Amino acid sequence: MSLLRSLSDGLRSLFRKERVSQELDEELNGFLEMAAEEKMKEGMNRKDALRAVRLERGTLEVTKEIVRSASWESFVETLWQDLRFTARMLRKNPGFTAVAVLTLTLGIGATASIFSVVDAVLVRRLPYRNPSRLVSLYEDRSSTGFHRRQFTPANFVDCKAQTAIFEDIAAIDADRFYNLAGNAGTPERLSAEGVTHNLFSILGVKPALGRVFLPEEDTAGSEHVVLLSYRLWLSRFGGDRNVVGQTVLLDGEKYSVVGVMPPWFSFPNKDADLWVPTAFTPQQLADRGAHFLTIIAALQPGVDVARANAQLRVLSQNLRQQHMDIMRFVDRFVAVPLQEVYTQDVRGGLTILLVAVACILLIACANIANLLLSRATVRQREIALRTALGAGRARIVRQLLTESAVLATAGGMLGILLTKASFTFLKVLIPEDLSRTVSLTFNLRLLGFAILISLVSTFLFGLTPALRISRTDVNESLKEGARAGSGPRNKSLGNLLVVGEVALSVVLLVGSGLLLKTLANLRAVDPGFRSDQVLTAQIDVPDIKYPDFARRTQFFQAVLGRVRALPTVTSAGFTSVLPFTWKSGMGGFLGMAGFQPDEVVRPDLQYGALDRVVSPGYFEAMRIRLLRGRLFDDHDGPDAPSVAIINGTMARKFWPNEDALGKRFRFTLVGGSFRLFQIVGIVDDVKEMGLDEPPKEEMYFPYWQAQGNYMVPSTLVVHTKGDPTSLAGAVREAVWSVDPDQPVSKVVTMDGVLDREVGQRGVQAVLLGGLAALAMTLACVGIYGVMAYLVTQQNHEIGIRVALGAHSRKILGLVLAHGAKLTATGVGVGTAAAFLVTRLMRSLLFGVSPFDPLTFATVALVLTVVAIAACYIPARRASRVDPIVALRFE
Repeated sequence: MSLLRSLSDGLRSLFRKERVSQELDEELNGFLEMAAEEKMKEGMNRKDALRAVRLERGTLEVTKEIVRSASWESFVETLWQDLRFTARMLRKNPGFTAVAVLTLTLGIGATASIFSVVDAVLVRRLPYRNPSRLVSLYEDRSSTGFHRRQFTPANFVDCKAQTAIFEDIAAIDADRFYNLAGNAGTPERLSAEGVTHNLFSILGVKPALGRVFLPEEDTAGSEHVVLLSYRLWLSRFGGDRNVVGQTVLLDGEKYSVVGVMPPWFSFPNKDADLWVPTAFTPQQLADRGAHFLTIIAALQPGVDVARANAQLRVLSQNLRQQHMDIMRFVDRFVAVPLQEVYTQDVRGGLTILLVAVACILLIACANIANLLLSRATVRQREIALRTALGAGRARIVRQLLTESAVLATAGGMLGILLTKASFTFLKVLIPEDLSRTVSLTFNLRLLGFAILISLVSTFLFGLTPALRISRTDVNESLKEGARAGSGPRNKSLGNLLVVGEVALSVVLLVGSGLLLKTLANLRAVDPGFRSDQVLTAQIDVPDIKYPDFARRTQFFQAVLGRVRALPTVTSAGFTSVLPFTWKSGMGGFLGMAGFQPDEVVRPDLQYGALDRVVSPGYFEAMRIRLLRGRLFDDHDGPDAPSVAIINGTMARKFWPNEDALGKRFRFTLVGGSFRLFQIVGIVDDVKEMGLDEPPKEEMYFPYWQAQGNYMVPSTLVVHTKGDPTSLAGAVREAVWSVDPDQPVSKVVTMDGVLDREVGQRGVQAVLLGGLAALAMTLACVGIYGVMAYLVTQQNHEIGIRVALGAHSRKILGLVLAHGAKLTATGVGVGTAAAFLVTRLMRSLLFGVSPFDPLTFATVALVLTVVAIAACYIPARRASRVDPIVALRFE
């Protein structure tokens, strides 16, 4: 009740001020009369009694102020007065207000924009049930150069039995494709995910329509069922809600639609069009050699990732001892949090960008603080008069902080608008496989962050100037009159802020320089092929339509004949894997023991290498250099001797002291059988795993001799005389002339594939470079402001110097020397800080040291030149001071 009474009385005081004041007057007069009556009882007359009471208790107005100050509405009223006074002051100084708000808009807007990405990608949990307990399992093969490789079905079954670790575990075969006749007869290729029935319950995802898979539908021999993506449901079925229960033809077989997934769901990658049950056979579940499963597991409550990895290590060691022949390359099984799987490639870059925008905000706050210190000279008499009239230091500081808060609020509001406008560009920072699940949205967390940094900014740039200004010496300030000065302490603080701005700019410029150099180095890396004038197209033939190896190979041969006949085509070929598009690990085993077909291959003499199946013309189309021997041709058919081509890395590793050309090795086929292949050619290394990854051992087999190989041709590569994109339609027509129902997808240039490989790093480097340029601009503006203010304050001194005969060049040199001193100090401090910071960027760099002397020297030189240039205008103004005008003004 007392709280409600206090609230009611306070609101009444605010909105019925005159009435409440009158009541307070009456109440205080009543108390005065009562006290006077007590005095009169002691023998005093009324006049003397009233005078004595007033002397004891103060005047009526003082008492009223004391009463009012004890209530909460007094604070609100005073704050309102401060806000109105602030508005008048800012309107009187539109230039200062515009510069301050614009600077804060850039600082707060940039910080909030990058935080929105960090929040969406790194902070916000994935939209699944218990996302903190979801992990992905991999086979770690670091000893062979592959840190993460997909699981085999048999290893999946063994992990599924670990109920002490996992609440549930699901498998995904993400390499399935189905062909479907599209609208108007155009073939359509669909990306499918084979999943175990429990995947959706582990993720806690329910379909938008229908249901998910039943356990009995995930068994070999059961009727075919399918789940559609929301995107496919709209584009293919027009959003028909009666689609559940309908039958669709995939690769010529009937599938019953059981449901449609939600619009945001696209798991495990953004291109998923539909989901089908894995329906493994017992033979498949016993396979320990086929690595194609992505494993998703939910940890038991109370089990953390560290404990799960410890038990998985024991399991993998036991399995390795039991199956040494096939698991000798498996170092361990490893569980990785699901969110980390999606964000590992961008986490470091986003963290650096967040630190960068925090530096931008600090520089912006330092600039505003310098502006406020500069205004202190003008406001010294105002502050002195307010102090002389009874205003306490706390009251003055509160007024000055109110002004800072208004500036920060305006900058924050405009910064929020800038953040929302930046979403269109910043969405490229979201990992590709999260692009459908995660979006940049303006939410309460982002709003709270913007408000928080606005408040922090208020104190960063407002508190120190407010405290410094509030220490004004009343006597000295009123005595000086119009010749108020800032004092040496304000000048020292301003100089310190400039040094800090320059130092932060150095750190950002060095970091961006290293990343831009990394990007340039990646672009300059020889990938082992030439990407210009090359067109690629994905062509996955269905096993139902082409069930046997010969028919499938004849299709490829026929397509190549049609494509090679096109006017601008110089060469064309097929490959099972396009560079940069599959980085999950090794493709096959080869044995180095003996050469007798009936001899048992010793496990300790088996090795792993990347397995590629290609057609004649592939090396020519990609312009992969032949080092020795020959390339494949049409004579390497099914009845010809089995041959292979290897890369230089494989030749050096397995035949280090001899010529590998002509050597033979065993290659393990599907089912565990093997075949002998003779090396007929050695080609240059291709950066299959990434431009910043060392080349792996790689072997190529002609597609006519690849029966029993896990790899099958799927990508057409065409080299043209002109623009490769102009050939896209003709390539599609060439394929459809062989099979009108065969889809052709992912028709892109090889330059586009190469751009995609460096895309995320490129965006991060360019964005950091832009932020560094902004930091340098703000720092130079800060230097300009300090030097301009210095010249204004020393106008009288400069006038005396000129009057006594100082040459204009001398005055120019003095001002420039001061600016150079501040810049040199900032560059020195920033360089030392950059040495500490850049070592943390080591994992993001390629081909450049974190302490690259050229980058450090270039940054120091550029920033010094730009800063001195910023000092030149105030210095030139100082050199032109008219001593008569300066002295007369003073």
